[in-house]
Amino acid sequence: MMWTILSAITAVITLVLVLTDNSTLAIGVALLGLVVAIYGSNREKSRREQQFRDQFHSAARIRETHDLSHIRLLRDDSEIVAVRAVRREFPGISLSDAVGLVRNL
Repeated sequence: MMWTILSAITAVITLVLVLTDNSTLAIGVALLGLVVAIYGSNREKSRREQQFRDQFHSAARIRETHDLSHIRLLRDDSEIVAVRAVRREFPGISLSDAVGLVRNL
C-alpha cells in the first residue's frame, strides 16, 4: 500500500512540474517514481511468494493435501480459467507452478 501511495504522490508531483514547464525535473521525478513503483512491486511479490512457501510449501504439497476436484472441472472447460482459480485460491503461487499444478491434475 505504501508503494502505491508513493507512486501516486510522484505522479502528482510530475504533473505539477509538467504544467509549470519544468520538464527536466519532471522527467527526473517520473523516473524516480518508476523506480519506486518497480521496487515496491518486486518487494510485494517476494512477500506473497514467501507467505505461500510458509503456508503451503510447494505446488506438489498442495496436490497431496487439498481436494482440487473443482479445479479439475474448471480445467476441463478452460485451462486459463483453472490457472486463475488456483492463483486466487493459493496467493503467492508462481504462474509456472500454477500451470504445472493444473496440467498435472
